[in-house]
Amino acid sequence: MNEPKRILCVFGCLDRGGAETMCMNLYRHVDRTKVQFDFVTHLSKPGAYDEEIRSLGGRIFVAPRFKGWNLFAYQAWWRKHMKRHPEHQIIHGHYFSISGLYFAIAKQFHRTTVAHSHATSLLPKHKRIEQFFLSLMNRYADYRLACSEAAGRFLFRGKDFTVIKNAIDTERFAFDPKCREAARKEFALTDELVIGTVGRMEQVKNPFGMLTIFSEVLKQEPQAALLWVGDGPLREAVEQRAEELGIADRIHMTGIRSDVDNLLQAMDVFLLPSISEGLPVSAIEAQAAGLPCVLSDGISRETAITDRCRFVPLNDLDAWVRAIEEGFRQGRSDTTQAIVDAGYDIHTTAAWLQDFYLHILEEREERRGL
Repeated sequence: MNEPKRILCVFGCLDRGGAETMCMNLYRHVDRTKVQFDFVTHLSKPGAYDEEIRSLGGRIFVAPRFKGWNLFAYQAWWRKHMKRHPEHQIIHGHYFSISGLYFAIAKQFHRTTVAHSHATSLLPKHKRIEQFFLSLMNRYADYRLACSEAAGRFLFRGKDFTVIKNAIDTERFAFDPKCREAARKEFALTDELVIGTVGRMEQVKNPFGMLTIFSEVLKQEPQAALLWVGDGPLREAVEQRAEELGIADRIHMTGIRSDVDNLLQAMDVFLLPSISEGLPVSAIEAQAAGLPCVLSDGISRETAITDRCRFVPLNDLDAWVRAIEEGFRQGRSDTTQAIVDAGYDIHTTAAWLQDFYLHILEEREERRGL
């Protein structure tokens, strides 16, 4: 029996971030007798998806975290990996900020490189450095994929790219009243307005902006609750700020959860005040659950694949409160077919990606045979 072709997916970490979740959705639905995923992570601590990856037949390799001064050690790790693992003929880079470094090594070993854009901006403090790495990545990328048109234009700077939609398993997220009742019961929620969000607590997600918005909502709806799914490096600071604002008792921080589909059922309005994002998987999942979504204007408009989305300027607090109240009055609706019709069902996207990989590998074999 032929062994499956192994694709190496490169991430900064393997927690439940948007890009990681998107990749895992695809991994679960490709034919793993034909295509198998392996992963590189840059953090030695266990990731949220480690156990599932290994159960699906994937392997996890830990690269040293790039810190600038360890450039030669970082490059040496990748050279050793390329020598030891000739089965990794395709390197799919989701960790774009330094992908130029590992792409350059991959090209030395005649591997095929795939760059994947999930973002639409750089963080200000890293702009100059990341601009350099961006140009390096574009120099060594053989193929370019993006979660949205905006993300592709941002990262690939005039070069051709293909949009691969952040698809989900639509049926898992469809609204279910019984599941909603059980999820709300877990957090002792009754009839109050429940605002929800899903995402890592990091700068680009604007977690302190989330607190400011929720604080304003409480002035109008004192019994409102915030259901916050996720974790991250800013969690301790976020918890401290919530205490300072006197709103900590109205916030339920769940940490990392594997049952996001169930937790979405407990919410009334989904909030995402990110500074910027290409096309967040969490917002697609929230729409699939029939939730009204209030999103920052730093998020790609392509995210609105149903009529459930409102985009609000980050600095207009009154507009956020109004949009949340309007969303609450709007209620939920069945959006399953709309998600499928828009091309965001995982089965179609996984089949496309599988064929994409196999076509690349077939072309490589044909070239070798010439």
